[in-house]
Amino acid sequence: MQTIAVQTLELFLKYEDELTANLKAHEDVIGLVFVGSAADHSRFDEWSDHDFFVVTKSGKAEGLRQDLSWLPNVADVVISPRETAHGLKVVYRDGHVLEFAVFDDEELEIASVNYNLVTLDKTGEIANRIAAIAARTSEQAVKAGDDFKPVARFELFLCQLLIGVGRARRGEALIAGEHVRSWAVADLLGLIRHWQHPVRGTESKTDNLNRHRRFEVQYPTLGARIVSAQAKSVEDCARALLDIAIEAGGGNLSPEAHAQAAVVSARLGWS
Repeated sequence: MQTIAVQTLELFLKYEDELTANLKAHEDVIGLVFVGSAADHSRFDEWSDHDFFVVTKSGKAEGLRQDLSWLPNVADVVISPRETAHGLKVVYRDGHVLEFAVFDDEELEIASVNYNLVTLDKTGEIANRIAAIAARTSEQAVKAGDDFKPVARFELFLCQLLIGVGRARRGEALIAGEHVRSWAVADLLGLIRHWQHPVRGTESKTDNLNRHRRFEVQYPTLGARIVSAQAKSVEDCARALLDIAIEAGGGNLSPEAHAQAAVVSARLGWS
């Protein structure tokens, strides 16, 4: 079995320097923007990957998406699937992961970003454009929070539990697990964030690109209970999630919501 070295911050930063140097020398590239933990090194740990945007001259992006020779140590790349029109994932032989997008100059504004670090800006405009994109991303996250509809989300949560358990009882364990362990859990995380404030001092941990991230840090007790529930059978998981939702919702849940939960429980023979 191959032994993989644990990633260190020194190696992590060295990779960023090498990538920046490679792209600085590339005639088709005009910018490089690191995002996520690659932009905020205080968040680094051994599982941190490199997330970044490459900005090219007009019409040159697709060439860099298809020919990855600009990556450091490209001979050690073992996995490199195209994920979206602009984005790829890459895995090196040592397990180092990259998640990145390559944009033509005129495509950059379709991106969303929060933490960012511009290490290459050949036009002198990339940094300002990224700052504007980050501000827009933050505004959109606030609007999404304002538009959150807790009554409808609780009803969707109940539907996922009911459908998921029904499919589990049919023997459709895989799709049942998606309904309960993934979709119902996602609804529940959103509801808890709406109902309760995170633990004091963890507010800055919220990721406005994916509000489900670091939930266990901000809501440690509820997070641990949800993780424990996910380890159970589909039906036991569903029952545990419903109990958590009723307790966490507290006075935020109307009599109608409790009546709706009772209907689901009765249909499944839980009450």
